[in-house]
Amino acid sequence: MENIFHIDPNLEIPVYQQLADSIRVAIKREILKPNQQLPTVQALSEELSIARGTIKRAYDELEREEFIQKTQGRGTFVRYQPQYSESRKDRAMAAIDGLMSQLKGMGLSSSEISIFITLKLRELEAAQTKIKIAVVECNPENLTKMAEQLHSIKNTDIYTFLLDSIQRYPYQLEDDFDLIVTTAEHADFLTRSITAPKKVVQVAMRLATPCLSALIRLKPGTKIGIVGQSQRFCQLLATACRQYAEDVTVLAPQLLTSAQEMTAYLQGLDGILLPENYEKFCLPETLQVLNAYPGQKITCCYKMDEGSKLYLNSKIRHIQEKKA
Repeated sequence: MENIFHIDPNLEIPVYQQLADSIRVAIKREILKPNQQLPTVQALSEELSIARGTIKRAYDELEREEFIQKTQGRGTFVRYQPQYSESRKDRAMAAIDGLMSQLKGMGLSSSEISIFITLKLRELEAAQTKIKIAVVECNPENLTKMAEQLHSIKNTDIYTFLLDSIQRYPYQLEDDFDLIVTTAEHADFLTRSITAPKKVVQVAMRLATPCLSALIRLKPGTKIGIVGQSQRFCQLLATACRQYAEDVTVLAPQLLTSAQEMTAYLQGLDGILLPENYEKFCLPETLQVLNAYPGQKITCCYKMDEGSKLYLNSKIRHIQEKKA
């Protein structure tokens, strides 16, 4: 068990939830097979150095979701069956029977039950027309821009995740997302990290034309600095400078930190490269320093290329048609 499930006590996510998530994913991936016996609460508690109450709470949640089944005197076993199982109809009918019993136990008549179920179905149908998209990127500057472009697509709900948070806790993407959008650099990692790899869509990001034009027009001998929220984005801009600006001196990047550090960094520079909407990433004092800077300021961003946008729109339309 310890080799399969990794619990990180430093995460804000409760330990019982981490354990339940990891078991749920292992079952979906068939690492744990149907009818396979799980360790006892005591055994798993000792193996993972987790309190027995925490293990029991995770098992209870998985039992309610019908991923596992506890059998008195025998132990705890994997119960989950894939969606294509022949017993899907039988399980659905059994679930409906249980719901009907509960509702009748509340004193509701058959006509009242019918009305409430119809209302709930209408709510679900309305919700299903929305496409739920997760966007994953390694730096906040590009992540913000990718989400901004996707927000312009109608009937979508956009959720953003920095790559390092997914690396620490990949189960965040086990939610019911219709698509997971990322760059080619991270696509392989994500397809290996989730149970539905076909949902991963990779897009290409290109330096925006105004920034590219500004770099090409820089005069030889210009001394340029790079400022950003993340080292990764700064590295991308440094690479762009080497590709498109001739005979330009590029200083090591400076992150958007204190006003004092920023003031010292800007001394002697002819110009700086900044992320688009850098105001969102700055402390007020640092923003004052940047706004007062007399040299050339080139705001930069990366956008999805046209081919990626066409492909992504095609995928979204296909999902919407299936949901209609």
